[in-house]
Amino acid sequence: MSESKKIAVLFPGLGYTCKRPLLYYTGEAAFARGYEVLALSYGDEIHNYKGRDMSKLAPLVPKAVEQTLKRLMDVEWDTYSDILFISKSVGTVIAYKTAETLNLKVRHFFMTPIPPSVPYIPLIDGCFVAGTGDPYISADMIRKAASDNPDKAAMIFPGCNHSLEKPCDIWGNLKNLETTVAILDKMLK
Repeated sequence: MSESKKIAVLFPGLGYTCKRPLLYYTGEAAFARGYEVLALSYGDEIHNYKGRDMSKLAPLVPKAVEQTLKRLMDVEWDTYSDILFISKSVGTVIAYKTAETLNLKVRHFFMTPIPPSVPYIPLIDGCFVAGTGDPYISADMIRKAASDNPDKAAMIFPGCNHSLEKPCDIWGNLKNLETTVAILDKMLK
């Protein structure tokens, strides 16, 4: 295994692709630190889901994991000294399930986790960032995840939505993006 060979895999949300700011810039930060970057997509059926109902989202997760496994089956994981899964929203669940299925030792960077990913937070090697104004997860659930797992809660953004933004706060939103990328940068080897 080469000590310098590293990979970062980007797990998007449903409507939040790898070209959107949080994933784009965290991926760029990993690339700048010498990581191969692999940006995933789960296919139109999954990315076109627009709801907030977790029960309707649940059946999409196994389909997304299946799509992800197809994409990752040719990766020679044992050649990497560092495997980092950067995930957003439902991608946090998909990233965890993918690592579990492939039996990989990975580090996770969860951005805006959703309720089904909260039980995985204490189990990950890594951390999470979230906002307390996220319509997909209650502020109480985020605060509890942070208080129960202080070593995993890298940053809780007060009043910020599922994109770690507040309406009409351009400069604050850019600062949140910068903070998020800086947190990830500290994880990079």
